[in-house]
Amino acid sequence: MSGISILGVHGVGNLQPGLDPAEAGGRLSGWWSSALKTLPSLEMQVEVFYYAHMLSPSAAQGGGGVSFLDGDASAAAVAWASHLGAYEGVPQGRLTQPVRMGAEWVATRFGLDHGLTARFVAAFFPEVTRYFADIRARTAAIEGLAQAIARVSPRILIAHSLGSVIAYEALHAHPDCQVEVFLTLGSPLAMPDVVYDRLAEHAGPRGRPPGIRRWINIADHGDIIAIPKGGISQAFSGLAGDISDSIHAFDFHRVAGYLACPATAGVLAAIAPP
Repeated sequence: MSGISILGVHGVGNLQPGLDPAEAGGRLSGWWSSALKTLPSLEMQVEVFYYAHMLSPSAAQGGGGVSFLDGDASAAAVAWASHLGAYEGVPQGRLTQPVRMGAEWVATRFGLDHGLTARFVAAFFPEVTRYFADIRARTAAIEGLAQAIARVSPRILIAHSLGSVIAYEALHAHPDCQVEVFLTLGSPLAMPDVVYDRLAEHAGPRGRPPGIRRWINIADHGDIIAIPKGGISQAFSGLAGDISDSIHAFDFHRVAGYLACPATAGVLAAIAPP
């Protein structure tokens, strides 16, 4: 098997200070290529579209922790924790520091490290809310990805985390973008309030983008960002597969785990050479 062209779209927390976009994309491409070496017989050309610099540095770095989230990011974090079951039975007036309380509840509920969970919340929600609130950054990311797809002509588009949101919007905004397989990993696309309800009007009906032949989603059983539990096919139509897999017991959302997991290997192995 040979000659599989892959374009990746990274998730949150990937700002590469001191590197220009081309250098940053090259660094991420190297990391992704290493993680994908689970199928040594499959020759892959991997390029990662880099967009972290299009968001504000403070958002990309997660600011100073959950106590420093702005109003939009705090509201999104509270909505996320609520959908996972936090705050149930707690009178609204008794909620103090709701973001911190929500993050601690989620960490306890899912057996995660409290410090790592708090840092993840502080990184994820500012970037997500920045993407939706800043029309210039959002447009730049969407148009930049569409241009990358046109240039690379990938057979597979792999989008992780927030990257799956950008990819979904770009593919709907540019139906001429043709890709054989759209593979989303740890996607928050179906997350109510925070993402799903904020997708652009041009995204149209919540279904497979028009230029995509097959859409496959993979989520770790314990990925606290991939909600609702049970897969995004509850909210989107046209998926060829909505797969749950075990990525890492305590590192539930990192892209390296998703790229190296058996489910991803199975998707790649099923693709015939051109």
